[in-house]
Amino acid sequence: MPPTANASFNCATAGLLTDNQKKFVMILDSFRQDVRVGLRVLFKDKIFCFLAVLVLGLGIGGATTQFTVVNAVVLRGFSFPHPEQLVSVGLIDPKASDQNNNFGFGQIPTAQDYEDLKAAQKSCSLMAGYLSGSTINVTYKDSPQRYNGGYVTEDFFKITGVSPIIGRDFTAADNKPGAERVVILGHEIWKRDFNSDPNVVGRNVRVNSKAATIIGVMPPNFKFPGFEELWTPLYNQFPPIPRGQLVIGANNAAPAVIGRLKPGVTLDQANAEFVNLARQLARDNPKTNQNFTSATVQPLAKSIIGVQFRQTVWAMLAAVILVLLIACVNVMNMQFGRAALRARELAIRGALGATRWRLVRQMLTESLVIAVFGALVGVLLAYWSVDLLTRAMDALPSGFNLPYWIRFTIDARVLAFTVGVTLVATIVSGLVPAIVSVHSNAAEMMKEGGRGNSSRLVNIITRLLVVGQIALTAALLIATTLEIRSIRNQLRLDYGYDENAIYSARMALMEGAYTEDGRRDFFKRAVRELRANPQFDSAALSDRFRMTFAGSGQYEVDGESYLTDRDRPRGNFESVSDLYFSTLGLKILEGRDFTIDDADAKQPVADDRRRRSRHLDAGTVRSADRHRRLLHATPWRIAIHSILHDSRSAARRPARGNARSSSE
Repeated sequence: MPPTANASFNCATAGLLTDNQKKFVMILDSFRQDVRVGLRVLFKDKIFCFLAVLVLGLGIGGATTQFTVVNAVVLRGFSFPHPEQLVSVGLIDPKASDQNNNFGFGQIPTAQDYEDLKAAQKSCSLMAGYLSGSTINVTYKDSPQRYNGGYVTEDFFKITGVSPIIGRDFTAADNKPGAERVVILGHEIWKRDFNSDPNVVGRNVRVNSKAATIIGVMPPNFKFPGFEELWTPLYNQFPPIPRGQLVIGANNAAPAVIGRLKPGVTLDQANAEFVNLARQLARDNPKTNQNFTSATVQPLAKSIIGVQFRQTVWAMLAAVILVLLIACVNVMNMQFGRAALRARELAIRGALGATRWRLVRQMLTESLVIAVFGALVGVLLAYWSVDLLTRAMDALPSGFNLPYWIRFTIDARVLAFTVGVTLVATIVSGLVPAIVSVHSNAAEMMKEGGRGNSSRLVNIITRLLVVGQIALTAALLIATTLEIRSIRNQLRLDYGYDENAIYSARMALMEGAYTEDGRRDFFKRAVRELRANPQFDSAALSDRFRMTFAGSGQYEVDGESYLTDRDRPRGNFESVSDLYFSTLGLKILEGRDFTIDDADAKQPVADDRRRRSRHLDAGTVRSADRHRRLLHATPWRIAIHSILHDSRSAARRPARGNARSSSE
């Protein structure tokens, strides 16, 4: 098109625009000119451009990566319908510590408490109980497999809004004690172990050594609430225990409780109702519920992740934002140095009629261009970092990784955060240098070698920036050093034995194929054969999960009186076999180890372990005729006060081949 025709077209188009549209077009055209000039200026100063983009890219990349973690852990939540309605429910002992109240999320002492709460409450449209992270043994075509599974009540999947893609959901009849056992498979094991058989529904398997029927398959990537691979009804495996027959530890299959709030019901309203219900349960059942006079209803994602972990990821985000701030200060210092070299250019442009606002806008545009390039570099670094983090998390052993619904992905929210930090980086790194630079004396700058009357102000600002940068860096280094030291201490925690010399294997014998005597005989035979194996120096049994997690609870000391249950002391406990301490290489300084005769049928005993470094002083060791017992389900035990070197383990009692204890 000829130039005259083009001009005519532009004029005709402009005539069709409103005044606001004309202003917008002018601003857009002016911004395009500023970007073009900024690119030309920056490409002339390649070293400055490269360093500034690199520094901001590292800062934005770190902030984007950490915000991806925060987004996955804290912000995104579940992908279920109306995830804001999903809550956890627990009873609270107001006089106990947060740790004894499940870190503030409460607990359900028995399945009967769950049933009573469910029947009386009106805040939730649905409630369900579950046990997660459990061992479920499945035998199909004479091939036994052990899976991470969940024991759930009938409304568990209905609360999430997710249904099986093949077959049906659980019903109330499935969840009754003594009902025909059924199981729902996860999609992954359906594909891997059942060859994606479309006719898998109705197939017979054995679940925990009892006959069962497959009734459904869940959708892909569904492992709720954590990393479950299949699910079976809770009460079918663990019938509710009546109040007054309570047991503690692994035998007490008290469920965790979740619910879906009714539309319009707030958390405050639900909390108020469940607090009243908790008080009513305490009045109706003073023997078992007298301490649980309060309750808590909290968002489900928050209760699964835990407060401490959420605080940790927020703290790490604050740390990387501090790194980004240091990067911006670095670029700001470089901008001041560059502005001194461009002083005559800015003076000439001002003399030719450019306003101070026009010069500030031009320099801010150049800062924006640098920040955009830095953001592109940062996003590329973030994609690489997130992929590395994802592969590292997937490599963790089962049971130690994050719940399946926490996936680190750079989505729209993360990109919006990146845009926000890019704009912040633009303003922080470019605004002050731009404003200070345009307040120069044009006449002085036109003189050869003139420094302008703003040089003293620039010197003061740059010195303050250097001091501030050093202070921020020092604070960050101190915090990082403390964090690294804490992690190193955790990794180097002295358990009192050589971890590299101890091997553990996990096994669980369910009641379907083994009687209590049969389980006891199996474990005795297993440890006897291991001790006879020349490849092992020694062998023992323990119910400590992966030699890390042990049970805890209250206990009584014979001769002591307790006004309330709360007055009884609390402690960790662990069931072990004879030669346990010698297998770990722990030297007993006083007292004795367990023997094969230390059985409940002969002489119930418990090792009241003392640590020389902390607890041993005059009068600490009581006489051997003192007795101790764990509450509700165990006999009185003779306390054999052994004195060990300092080790971080629990109080112990002889192993009994418990039905739900997994032996390491």
